[in-house]
Amino acid sequence: MIFKKFSQWPTSKILKISLIIGFALCFGVIPVMQYFTQLSGFPAEIFSSQLSFSGELMKSYYALTDIELYRIAPSLDYFFMVGYGLILFSSSVLIARRYRASSMIQKGGFIIATSGVIAACCDAIENIFILLMLTDPVDFPDYWAITHSVFALIKWILLIIVIIWILLIGILSLINRKKSN
Repeated sequence: MIFKKFSQWPTSKILKISLIIGFALCFGVIPVMQYFTQLSGFPAEIFSSQLSFSGELMKSYYALTDIELYRIAPSLDYFFMVGYGLILFSSSVLIARRYRASSMIQKGGFIIATSGVIAACCDAIENIFILLMLTDPVDFPDYWAITHSVFALIKWILLIIVIIWILLIGILSLINRKKSN
């Protein structure tokens, strides 16, 4: 099983360094992305734009937006994706390793870790469609907006699952550690 490799690789030291790099990327990029999104005048909230499934709606948003300023935000988002991908992968693997080798929780944790990376990849594909739409914000094909929303939906589902797993299993791990001490 490919996931079994995660029981030893990457090393815990590398995972902890990855966590630090991930948090640095996220906290460094988020304010800049928000600044350019706000400066551009993009009128929609994150969920209403990402999950619109509507070319018409996206075109109406872009009609109110300074496209050149807005284009900076989804471009910088790639750094954010790397950051949260590192955080989700590293924390999931570190938590999973606290459980008995080959246990269901450990195996599930390694799958969850991979799901965090897949979520970031879906985000990257989603942003490709945003950047494509921005090349012709008035006349892009409507299926670009639909495809963008499909990848955004997959991303959000995976993110929610991974975050819930990290919180629940991480807390359970802490409780078990306290009981054993």
